[in-house]
Amino acid sequence: MSVLRFVAWRFMLKGTEKGTFSAMTLFAWLAIGVGVGAMSSLLSVMYGFESALKDRVLKAYPHIMVKPREGTTPIRNYEPWTKRLRQEKGTARVMPYVETEMIAQSSRRTIGAVVWGVPSSNVAELQANVSEGKAPEGNAKIPQVVVGVELAHRLGLEVGDELRLISPIAKRGPMGLVPQSATFKVSGLYTSGHYEFDEQYLYLLLPDAQDLLKWGDAITGWHVWAHDLSQVSLLAKRIQKILPSAWVAESWEVFNSALFQSLKLEQYSMFLILIFAIAIAVMNIVITLAMHVTYKKTNIGILRALGASRTQISRIFVWQGALMGAVGLTIGALITFVFIVYVRYFSDYQLPAIYYDRSLPVEVRPLSLVLIYGVAIVMIYLATLYPSLKAASLNPIEAIRE
Repeated sequence: MSVLRFVAWRFMLKGTEKGTFSAMTLFAWLAIGVGVGAMSSLLSVMYGFESALKDRVLKAYPHIMVKPREGTTPIRNYEPWTKRLRQEKGTARVMPYVETEMIAQSSRRTIGAVVWGVPSSNVAELQANVSEGKAPEGNAKIPQVVVGVELAHRLGLEVGDELRLISPIAKRGPMGLVPQSATFKVSGLYTSGHYEFDEQYLYLLLPDAQDLLKWGDAITGWHVWAHDLSQVSLLAKRIQKILPSAWVAESWEVFNSALFQSLKLEQYSMFLILIFAIAIAVMNIVITLAMHVTYKKTNIGILRALGASRTQISRIFVWQGALMGAVGLTIGALITFVFIVYVRYFSDYQLPAIYYDRSLPVEVRPLSLVLIYGVAIVMIYLATLYPSLKAASLNPIEAIRE
């Protein structure tokens, strides 16, 4: 076998009729290397964007939401359920909340927004993402609100301005139907890194939200965080088993499913497109080996005359294709390594201003690299079959005569 590999190596390096290095061999190396390197690099960038988006989503939303299945029916006497959820194995934090849609009115503009009411005991967690100002205080003269930074920009709000929240559901009063409303002072601007969240949401203290809705001591549901992010789906299923049938526990993967499913579809589509690109690159191996078979007819005839079998001749060209593929895959690995190192540690490239996150993230997933190189190896092996069978079928006497 070592003799066959040696002959295959010689044939690869001296592939022309005159016994010199063939430019086709170099093109085959580069085609495979560029194809595999581009595929690995591009998918690493796509995985990086997915992970960055996942981090922003988890900064904006809880791991699990527990709420009624339909409508916004208030949940009363919720303290026993809060304790029960905190006792569930794997639960890190549980926070009751109020959620409702309101009309946010500033001195410049009126926009629909989503209001989240959070307990004062959870203000510390909220403060971590307040980019300007501070979280609401319960003892303020005017009730305070934290507004998403993009929503504040659309409303023309700054810290210290007043914001009026109006409920679209009117209540009957002495003068007929009257919309519920209240005025709040903007105590801070919230930045989660998730554009849609920062454009729609604002925070109140839970008692202020309950007063605004006239709910009394009632909530919409609970936000739940898990100790282990990989166990969120299992925790949601365990919580669902202990809940009444009218309630539902949804993990972040469920209420953001459309977003992440679209990302997965893009990754699969890109993977298939790049597989075709690698297939085209592998065609260079077929062409190069077929040319080498033509140029090496005399050598093949001499090897057959010295006692080499058809199987051994076939294996020589299979090994030659394998060596060409190995060199190409090595070039691809170097291209991927250089690209990832450059982007992660040396590049200061910024995406256009239309992007919310202008950095170019990369993430290496070993399983995807194994899959890419595994598919490439199989395609390279298949590419060697026709030239090797053609070489094995040559008549040694005719080959020597030519």
